[in-house]
Amino acid sequence: MKSLSTKRWFGIPAVVVAVVLTVVLLAGSAFAAYNFFGFTTNVTVDEPLSIEYNLEGRYGGDVNWHPLGDLDSQTIEGSAGDTFVIQLRINNRASGALIVHTVISGDDIGYFTFGGFPNGSIPGSDGDDSNPEWTGPTTIYINGDCPVNLVDGFGLTFTFTRE
Repeated sequence: MKSLSTKRWFGIPAVVVAVVLTVVLLAGSAFAAYNFFGFTTNVTVDEPLSIEYNLEGRYGGDVNWHPLGDLDSQTIEGSAGDTFVIQLRINNRASGALIVHTVISGDDIGYFTFGGFPNGSIPGSDGDDSNPEWTGPTTIYINGDCPVNLVDGFGLTFTFTRE
């Protein structure tokens, strides 16, 4: 068996090739270890829940679905005993289920009865928005003891939180 110093690779002594490869590998390791090369990665994090509402032509609204934004407001006028129906649908783009809570607040909340609002687990769709994970009618009923002067100027806030 020949020694390494007498072997040749395309006319170059094998020892020289081995030394050059060793130096290149050590230099590459040093650059990698000290992070001489930097790369930038942009990551976008989207809110997994999207909530839309539809007035179905009632209350002067149209029949289209609209995304529910942070500052959306809808004025609905009525009298004691009236019931208002608003369709909601929720898409959960997350891979797993999320727990959704509806929080209703307002100074005059005691004059109303609410039904159908989402509270509980909304299954995940793993990014598929083709079918909403929750759809349903929500109702706001103005109780019979609601003062007439309040009906034209009540304020209610609906907040949807998730865990």
